[in-house]
Amino acid sequence: MAEAKRAQGEASAKLIRNELEKVREEGGSSQYGVFTEERIAAALKRLGCGKEHGVYIGNGFYSVHTGVVCVSGQVRKDELTSEVHGAYAEPQPGTGPCVENRGGH
Repeated sequence: MAEAKRAQGEASAKLIRNELEKVREEGGSSQYGVFTEERIAAALKRLGCGKEHGVYIGNGFYSVHTGVVCVSGQVRKDELTSEVHGAYAEPQPGTGPCVENRGGH
């Protein structure tokens, strides 16, 4: 990934982490430490990120396509991660461009 794209992605990741940290600070995770998809979606929506941005949320996992890169990670009671990477040419069906297709052809 080009340095300029990575820098843009890291800046986006920082904004996303800040919003998701607020979710963690508010508490209210399940007994397994997972927050509801609605709460994660609301945090991303505050940044203007929705389905039209390839947002995918499931079981504590999130991914967002910024138009330049993908930011993906975990948000749980005891964990908040983010990774900046490129979009997949053949993503997992129904997940947006940032989730690797783990199936076979």
